[in-house]
Amino acid sequence: MNVILSPKALDYVRREAQYLKSKNPAAAQQFSDHLKRLKQGLAQFPEMGKVTEEIPIPGFLRFVMGSYLVDYEISGKILFVLAIRHGRERPPGTPIEDDFDFEERDHHPDAE
Repeated sequence: MNVILSPKALDYVRREAQYLKSKNPAAAQQFSDHLKRLKQGLAQFPEMGKVTEEIPIPGFLRFVMGSYLVDYEISGKILFVLAIRHGRERPPGTPIEDDFDFEERDHHPDAE
């Protein structure tokens, strides 16, 4: 099976690798290694992802790679990785609530 990353997924991988490299080069290398192993695993076992309620589209699967969520679909002999994101990031399209507090706790008048 041929594994292809969408432009969006590829952009995320590049940005995440660059961010990790600036903070912790070993973590950046580990991220890269995990991604290579994931691509090999998905090529051999394309159905290893699970259906998720977060993506209510038939045929879309999610695989959890450590702290990262990898969303993909299979079309014939191609596995197309649609998106990759860290599990702590908001899902795409999730609106921020109007009452969301951007202030840090230490600077909030009610802190303490």
